[in-house]
Amino acid sequence: MSQYPHARSRRTLAAALTVVLAGLLGAVAVAQGPADAAGPLISQGRPATASSAEGAGLAAPFAVDGDPGTRWSSQFGDPQWIQVDLGQTAGIDQVVLAWEAAYATGFRVETSTDGTSWTQIYATTTGTGGTQTLAVNGSGRYVRVYGTARATGWGYSLWEFQVYGTAGPSTGTPISEFKNVTASSWEGGNAPAAALDGRTTTRWSSQFSDPQWIQVDLGGAATITGVTLVWESAYATAYRIETSTNGTTWTQVYATTAGRGGTERPAVSGAGRYIRLTGTARATGYGYSLWEFQVFGAVDTQATTPPMLSGPTRPPATTGQFALSAPANGAMVTNTRRPPLSWAAVGGAARYQVWLNVSRTDYDFAASGNLVDLYTKVAEPTGTSYTPTWDIADRWTYKWYVVAVNGSGGTVATSNIRQFSLYVPTLEAVADGVGIVSGARDLNRDGAIQPYEDWRLPVESRVSDLLGRMTLEEKAYQMFYNAQAFAQSGWHFGPADAADLHANLLRASGTRLGIPFVSAGDTIHGYKTAYPTQSALAAGRDYPLDYKLGDMQRREQLEVGTRGVLGPLAEVGTKVLYPRIQEGNGESAEVAAAQVRALVAGLQGGPELNPASVLATVKHWPGEGAGGEALIVYDAVTIKYHMIPFRAAIEAGAVNIMPGYAGSSYLDPGGPGAGDSAPILAYLRQNLGYTGLITTDWLPSGSWVGAARAGSDVMGGADPGAPGYSIGTFTAGVPAARIDDAVRRVLRLKFQLGIFENPYGDPVNGPYRLHTPQYTSLANQAARESMTLLRNNGVLPVRLNAGDNIVVAGPRATDSGACCIWTSYFHQEYGSQNILEAIRARAARAGVNVYQDTGPSPKLAVVAVGEGSYTHATSWVKEQPYLPADQLAVIQGFQRQGIPVVVLLVMPRPYVITEWHELAGAVVVTYRGGEEMGPAAAGLLFGDYQPRGKLPWQLPRTLDQVLRPGGGDVLADANEQWDLPYDLGATAAQRNEIRARIDAGQPVPTGYGNPLYPFGAGMTGF
Repeated sequence: MSQYPHARSRRTLAAALTVVLAGLLGAVAVAQGPADAAGPLISQGRPATASSAEGAGLAAPFAVDGDPGTRWSSQFGDPQWIQVDLGQTAGIDQVVLAWEAAYATGFRVETSTDGTSWTQIYATTTGTGGTQTLAVNGSGRYVRVYGTARATGWGYSLWEFQVYGTAGPSTGTPISEFKNVTASSWEGGNAPAAALDGRTTTRWSSQFSDPQWIQVDLGGAATITGVTLVWESAYATAYRIETSTNGTTWTQVYATTAGRGGTERPAVSGAGRYIRLTGTARATGYGYSLWEFQVFGAVDTQATTPPMLSGPTRPPATTGQFALSAPANGAMVTNTRRPPLSWAAVGGAARYQVWLNVSRTDYDFAASGNLVDLYTKVAEPTGTSYTPTWDIADRWTYKWYVVAVNGSGGTVATSNIRQFSLYVPTLEAVADGVGIVSGARDLNRDGAIQPYEDWRLPVESRVSDLLGRMTLEEKAYQMFYNAQAFAQSGWHFGPADAADLHANLLRASGTRLGIPFVSAGDTIHGYKTAYPTQSALAAGRDYPLDYKLGDMQRREQLEVGTRGVLGPLAEVGTKVLYPRIQEGNGESAEVAAAQVRALVAGLQGGPELNPASVLATVKHWPGEGAGGEALIVYDAVTIKYHMIPFRAAIEAGAVNIMPGYAGSSYLDPGGPGAGDSAPILAYLRQNLGYTGLITTDWLPSGSWVGAARAGSDVMGGADPGAPGYSIGTFTAGVPAARIDDAVRRVLRLKFQLGIFENPYGDPVNGPYRLHTPQYTSLANQAARESMTLLRNNGVLPVRLNAGDNIVVAGPRATDSGACCIWTSYFHQEYGSQNILEAIRARAARAGVNVYQDTGPSPKLAVVAVGEGSYTHATSWVKEQPYLPADQLAVIQGFQRQGIPVVVLLVMPRPYVITEWHELAGAVVVTYRGGEEMGPAAAGLLFGDYQPRGKLPWQLPRTLDQVLRPGGGDVLADANEQWDLPYDLGATAAQRNEIRARIDAGQPVPTGYGNPLYPFGAGMTGF
């Protein structure tokens, strides 16, 4: 502080000297001006604020006043920022920064629609000072310069902060973003969709000739109010923009022969579902290259969105009081997406309510019953017919009924319930050698359409026809994986690179009958956007969000043609030592049921398998959470508890179930694992009424014949080319009738998925529609909702002063893999920071410094501990479910120094934390929180949101509540009952009460036993 007056006088002198140069600086800024094709200056005179100001005469508004002799100057610390409010959302082309001598070497430029959430549009760590003219591309009402590294010991000082762009129709979120796109050509990896992905580092580039075009399907009738073209250096001097309602007939809405490149916002308005830019003259010898092709306006979704005049509703108890006329019961509609519905007139009816079981996103996933039996009121006509006003999506089980009501809305009568299917596919247009004959794909290339190739026929007719054409060997291959090596195999083990997957699908189209395969992999918590594992989702208990996550994964997988997933799990985790408890749904069967319903329905895109579905593979039958992968120990009573989520999956429409490795001492005493146990599989068919596909877990080749004979339909992961094995071995050991039975189920699923008509994804453009900001936002929401605050003595939320220090330590702080398991992938372009990176980024917004492991005078230590990523085994000995000594020592070390400690606990399975939890000022459980685990944890620490997650299991008070002293993972050494929920430290009487409630079909209270933290523990505020 004693140096401040001296510094102040020096700064005043510096200011006086630089005023002499102000005219020159201003002249430079004005002379340079906006680059070609940039919009006008839109920031001058607008309200401006800053993180700080060195004095009253150096406040933020002086940087946007247009006077080159006035300036903003910050305090002498990092970070600092200045922001301007443009008054409305604007498209931003360029930012000019006229620095005083105290400039930034590291800074970023960000935009925001609300002044709270920011999007980076420029960043550098090598700022040069002087006058910097930055070509940017973004939109927002607010623009901020965020300084992170100063070139001098002073603060940050700007003579002028100028923002150029255009406010008006070409702003906001483009209606073209991530939409389907085609082009006349593309060059290298610069696919057409790169111009629609919002990323400033990807572009579409055409071949080097004229003309070339790029065309966007906006997804519905659109009103177009503006277009923004962000050209790379290879731009068009002449181009036109056209719109179309059908993609065939085009109307020109703009043309120029004076294109300037850079960012152009041509005056475009019009209407149509399709918009096309055609370049006719190139500025260079290269092709046409666009960083972004943005279309603004509004899309009318009414044509594809059913009117929902009610919530999802069960039908009335009394039906059949009058008749429905058309469509006929069981009809297959193949000629329209708007089939007329009609019924008999009813005396005394003033109008009629039409109820249809359309797919919804807002089912009550916690309620039992088949989702396909929930109806929505879609119309109330006064006459006896109704033609839908929207395009009904492809589905195999539409059910509908009509209620006649009187003038006051009272029910007069209810019709019978009828059923129809609707399938109107757009055939795949891929150069795979399969011709189109009579409106169908000629899969066997014989020049005619056979019944199995005719999509207008019922699924069962197609199945029977195809089965009758197949050799025994061809049938057997449908029960095997490894389509990578055997094109006739029915299944492909993914995930695969989009181009490799497409190449294999092309090979399958060239087989004798052209039967496509289904690609499925262990992407059990996300495909390219990794959301939290199911145990973490069970902490959040947000079932509508679970549906959205499943739906997000479905959309991502469809982009590239992978049509299956080996998940979700329908297991209840009642055994602490089971390593894969992390993949399950926690300890509550009711939570598990709701969660599995939501995930299955989301993956299917509705209450049943359909041509827009991803095939869910529900596992591990019959519930390995009650014992593990070696032996399931439930009995005639407790099996009822573990069946609850499997029944829910079936009610949600699941048609593929995977048996696990474990046998069951109850269902098949002394027998083999579930996949090759006839009694265990028979229980699934007979007691649960399951009629779908059974796909084994990965079994050795010596088990395949036995598994098929026992009732398994697909040999999971089985390679027919395994050493010493052949398809002949399989067909010799499995009865032909059993093979026919299995293959009938396989083919049925494939026809229901619509892959005979549309086997492919889009390997060129599809990858650009993966991992969008919207998808990352869903993953972040799920991570936030799962975060569980077990303990807080007031240390959270972090309320430190600018300049204070935090230390982040522990083995999980920089472990980018601990968030996830199996083969879900996450990316860097939208977040995906590890814990240290995320805390550092969030702390910077508060002016707080973050150090790794050690730092000067820390006010807080954040210690990230727990297990790294694993799947079938634990990171450390599973019989030791507590922090290893080295991790415990990190917590103790800070505590001994008197530094408040926040423990971020990556806890994929229940731990014993008794030894240390009171040493921590706060304990936050992150589970495996998906790719946004780091940012979500950082946001919680700084109070960006309130905690709400609840423990999905009990936490043991002591290890002897789980194991006898020195015991191993065997039933004889267990002190908990592996098949019972909520029994850690429970008495025999309490366990008898739990069993009695399960036997009576009653919910089990969660307060039994004597755990350190009970099931459902978690603070809902700070």
